[in-house]
This record gives sequence, structure tokens and C-alpha cells, in this order.
Amino acid sequence: MARKIAVGRETLAALRVQIGSVLVLGALLSGCGGSEEGEMNDNVPPTPEEADRVVIRISGAEGTAYAGSYETIEGELEIVEDTTLGSEPVDYEVEIREGASDGVTALFEKTQPGREELRVGILADEEVVAESRTFAEFGDVIVDWFPQVGPPGTLQEDLFEEDPEEKPS
Repeated sequence: MARKIAVGRETLAALRVQIGSVLVLGALLSGCGGSEEGEMNDNVPPTPEEADRVVIRISGAEGTAYAGSYETIEGELEIVEDTTLGSEPVDYEVEIREGASDGVTALFEKTQPGREELRVGILADEEVVAESRTFAEFGDVIVDWFPQVGPPGTLQEDLFEEDPEEKPS
């Protein structure tokens, strides 16, 4: 059974003004905070090799059980067996080989059900270069950091240069 509710015009007008105010405020706030795409922190090294120290940092809700692995492109896979988060984040040191233009990748998952946060970050010289998180029951997190070869969205021209000896006739 449908009911009709009598609402005065003044009430509707006030409601429209409130909704409009919320929408304008939301639009203004959406432009605030956060970094612009392509904006880089000057303290972050451009490649893992140029960092003095690279770590995988696991954080989130105390008591969250997790396991996972991390590696560099040219290094060995490091396995982290079932572990439980304490009150402080846990850091795993990543060995970067000198002379290698390496990337770092990590995959961690929650090993027990629960909706608490599991956050995985890659830090270079104590600066976050990549980070992701999950709240899913048995959620997993994949995070990676690869050397930047140029500005985002561009390709190195020398990769596509034609061999001068192979000019078309």
C-alpha cells in the first residue's frame, strides 16, 4: 500500500539548497589534497638501485595473520611464512644487486578470516614508493616498483630507432 506524504514547497526548496551545498562542497574538496598524476617526491630515488635501502613494510590491524613473498626481478624469491602483525609495522629488507636495473614486487595475503586491514608498502630510503591494502576476508595485496624510464606515458625513443643499415629501398 503506497502512502502519500504532504511536503510543503518550502521544505523541498530547503532540501534542494542543502543537497546543492553538499555537491558544491564535494566538488571543491575533490580537487584538494593528494598528489597530481606524474608528480614525484624529490626524496624518492628513481630506481631501486639508486636507493640506499629498500624494504617491504607490512602494517595494518594488530593480530592480522599474513604470509607472502617478495623479490627483485634479478634476485631470489623470499618467502614469509605465516606471521601475525603486532602493534608495530614489520620491515623486510630487499637486496638490490648493484648494476642491475631491477624492479621490486611483493604479494602478501591474509591467512585467517577477518575484515581488518592488511597494508603492504615498498619504501626506498624511508619514502613510500608504492603501497596497497585489503580489507577482504582472505584478501591479498600485490605491490610493485619498477624503474621509471621516462615521464609517465612516454616511451624511450631509442628503443624504436631504425637500424641505419636497414633503410627501405
